[in-house]
Amino acid sequence: MKNMGLGLLLSIIKLGTGLVDVRQISQDSKVSVSLVEKTLKKLEAEKMIRFEDGCVTASPEQRLELAMLAIKGGADIERVCKLLGWREFEDLAVLVLGCNGFSTRKHFRFKTQGRWFEIDVLGIEEPLVLSIDCKRWRRSWQRSATMRIVEKQLRRTLALVNSFQSLGNRLEVNGWKGVRVLPLILTMSETPLKTYDKVPVIPIFYFQNFLNNEMNTYINEFMVYEVKGAN
Repeated sequence: MKNMGLGLLLSIIKLGTGLVDVRQISQDSKVSVSLVEKTLKKLEAEKMIRFEDGCVTASPEQRLELAMLAIKGGADIERVCKLLGWREFEDLAVLVLGCNGFSTRKHFRFKTQGRWFEIDVLGIEEPLVLSIDCKRWRRSWQRSATMRIVEKQLRRTLALVNSFQSLGNRLEVNGWKGVRVLPLILTMSETPLKTYDKVPVIPIFYFQNFLNNEMNTYINEFMVYEVKGAN
């Protein structure tokens, strides 16, 4: 996709899910109204937006499709991620997992020993369960903040591991010979620590590469909980 097309996609994502006038997109992307309209008609034909009476709307699902289209077209992944809202950040994580063969669970809640826990996203593909905490990283955060986030995620993940016998049906892992549970942190941007206590801390724009390469290469160096079976 040409730079002009990328600029339009980024402007659509940036301007939100509400009703957006074509002139706003033209001004933000610095592309003429006529060329904006031509591109928007193509996107509508592909059902990636709704374009009517000179205005554009895009559902959350369509915004994610636009984000993935922009990334595939060469847009900077970090820039695209920063244009997405908080819930869309989680949805993008789910989308990336799905593209890599994982089934997913969002906001997975469970109770153990009288206490409720919630994990933002689970990625499930035999024999792995990825226990993911999504954090909007702030540049002002210190290393100590990352450490606290990791420690909390380790506690949640350990509670999940200890509850596997009762959660097998919900997670659809019954019948697996064994389960390996990997806790990790996903952030919106770079962080001071790449790992802490053997837990990966991964920017969302690097998540695809992590799943395709680093995870399998270095998994024995990460904190992985082994579960003999979920039956």
